Parts: sequence; C-alpha cells; structure tokens
Amino acid sequence: MLFEENIIFLILKVMITFTGTLGMMGSTTKFRYVKEKPISIIIFASYFIYVIISSYAIICFFSYQHLLRVFLLTISCPAILLLHNMSDEPFPRLVFIRATHILVSLYIAGTITLINTALHGTELSDILMRLLAYLLVILFDFHFIRRIYLDFITEIRKGWGILSLIPCALILLAVALAFYPEHYTKRPTSVVMIYLLGAVIVILYTAIGVFLSMQYHRQEIDQNRKILELQVQNIQREAADMEKLATQTKIIRHDTRHILSTIASLAESGDMQAILDFTDNAYQKPDMPEAFHYCTDALLNATLYSYFKSAEESGILLQISVTIPDILPVDSAGLAICFANVLGNAIECCEKLPKEKRKIIFKCIGKPKLMFEIENPQPDRITFDRNGLPHLPEGGMEAHIRSIVAFCKKYDAFYTFTTENGWFKIMVTL
Repeated sequence: MLFEENIIFLILKVMITFTGTLGMMGSTTKFRYVKEKPISIIIFASYFIYVIISSYAIICFFSYQHLLRVFLLTISCPAILLLHNMSDEPFPRLVFIRATHILVSLYIAGTITLINTALHGTELSDILMRLLAYLLVILFDFHFIRRIYLDFITEIRKGWGILSLIPCALILLAVALAFYPEHYTKRPTSVVMIYLLGAVIVILYTAIGVFLSMQYHRQEIDQNRKILELQVQNIQREAADMEKLATQTKIIRHDTRHILSTIASLAESGDMQAILDFTDNAYQKPDMPEAFHYCTDALLNATLYSYFKSAEESGILLQISVTIPDILPVDSAGLAICFANVLGNAIECCEKLPKEKRKIIFKCIGKPKLMFEIENPQPDRITFDRNGLPHLPEGGMEAHIRSIVAFCKKYDAFYTFTTENGWFKIMVTL
C-alpha cells in the first residue's frame, strides 16, 4: 500500500526517511568546528527545502516510483557532499560509512512499507512505524556505533577507497531489485531476492568488521612496538652515557693519585704558594654528562630522560616534579608506554606553537597512590564525547589518547581529560 494518490503523505514519508537517514549519518560524524554557525544552519535548512521542492516536483511531473529510482542522485549524493564539507573525515571513509547508512535506511524504509502493507495499515500507521524505527536506529547509532566508530575505525587510515565501493555497489543492486521494472510490493519474488541480498550484506559486513579489527590491532601492535624500540634505544643510550661516565671516573681517580702525590711532595718542601698554584692550574675538570635520575626503574628512567631531553631540544620550557616509588603498582613497561604517550602528545602539541608559548608541566607523586598529571597549551580546539574523551585532530595525538585510555582501562586506573584557558590536562591515578 503506497498511497500514491496522497501527495502530502508521500512528501511526509520522504522527509521522515530523509531526516532519519541524515540523523543516522550525523550520529557518527565528528563535525568540524565552525565559527559561523548561523551559516551552517542556513545551509542545512536550504538543503532541507531543496529536498522537499525537488521531491514534490518529481512526484508531480513524473511519479513516486520515479523518485525512488533517482533519489540517490537528487538526495543521497548531495547529503554526502554536504557532510564532507562539514566534517574532517577523509572522503573515501566518509563514503563508506554514509553509503552504509543509506543501505540500512533502504532496508528500514522497505521493511516498514511491507509490514504496513501486510497489516493493511493506513497512512498514519506507516508514519508512526517509520518514526519509531528511525528513532531507535539513531539512538542505537549514537550510543553504541558512534563509540566504536570514533575510537576504532578512525584509527585505520588505508583501504577505504576500495571498501567504499562495496556499499555503493550494494545500494545500486538493492535499488535495481526493489524498483525495476516495478515496485517490489507488486513482485513477491523480488522481496525474497531483496532479503537474500540482505543476508549476503550481513555476511559481507561481518567479514569487513573482522578485517578492520585485524587492521586496528595490527596498527596498535606496530605502534607499541615502535614505542618499545624507542625505550630500548633510550636504555642503550643511557648505558653508553654510564659507560662514558665510568671511563671518565677512572681517569679522574688515576689523575687524582698523581695530584695527591705531587701535593704531598710540595707539602714536604713547605712551599705553600707552589701548592696553591698547582691546585689552581694543574687540574682541569673534564666534561661529564649531566647526571639524571628520576626513579630506580631503568626503563621508566630512560623514558622520562628521553622525552624530557626531546622537549628541551624542541625549545619547550619544562616544569618537572617527579617522585616515583621503587615498588610500582603496575608493570613498568606499561607505565613507560603511558608516560611516552602523555609526553609525546604534549610535545607534539607544543611544537605547533610559537617557541615563547611552549611549556609542559609534569608532576608525579608516589603517595598515597601513584598519580601523575601533565599540562600543556593546546593549539587546536578540543571537544569531548559523552564519556569525557577528547576529540583531537586526527593523527598521532588521537593515537596517544587511545593508548592512554587503554592503559587506564587495563589497570582500572582513574583518568580525566580537561581543558581550561587554552591548556589541556591529563591526570591518571593508579
């Protein structure tokens, strides 16, 4: 029951479907910060009006059936382009996710039509079922899929171009089965084929999910491997510094014996002026590497030294207060990786700023609990999701935050991310 003679109902159904699909897309979109918000509202309102006018014109001059065949060009493609201009997502990834939403929306709208037809429902029952279905899907997307998407899928950078072709091809196939040569409600065999295609889609997306999960974990392992390699290099560097220090200490001890012997000889002769001249001129202190010691754990010590040294080389002013207990409540390797991530994130943020604004405040105490916090000026605007997790610009910083959160969840640690007066602060309590 399509009620094709009721144009008002058809337009209303199109708008509910369009709004529901756009709501699904928006629930998993990380929008770019826009200062001119009224302009954005006007753009969305203009697009909304365009959809109403274009749909009405197609229905009046052609037919509702014709609208269903061309909606991809008149409604869906402009919506994807609009969201692309409003978000920071790479275009291939955006096409994959938004085309998937369109595909889901097709099945929602088609299923509601079939149910309403089977129950001999009215226009009102169709509208109510459609509203309820889209509302539930949008809530599900926002509360469950959004978290997975923003915390998981966004970390995968490559392969989206090929993947985006999959939902696009499936949409074209579903539209062809549903609306050619006539509406699917008039062809029972087409309904069977459409839902068989739906089963194939579920299997295909399950395989895609497994593939993306493997890619995600592979990147995570690669990132941790690089961090561990850095820690090993830091330990090797520390060992080389210690060896150099030991060598210079031996030289000093050797020279000291000769100096004391000479002083003893001069003392026996009673020439005090010669002793003073000798002590002023005969011994020059060799250059020695600056000693550093933040804790007894070699891995943590090397990690802190390496990142503090890197910060100093980048012209960053450091304000450090570190007290780490000998007995740690967590694995030192995991804590070293967490320190590497918080300091790496802070250094990357500061490197985007002019040198006079670069500053990092790092504090760590061991009692009553091991707790550390780091503050740094943040060059980019930060928004937070409903779980208090920051949305930083894509790239290294998001990877740092994801790794910190994973560490805290693993050891059941309390953590917070806050911003105040242009400063970004991370606090972790173990």
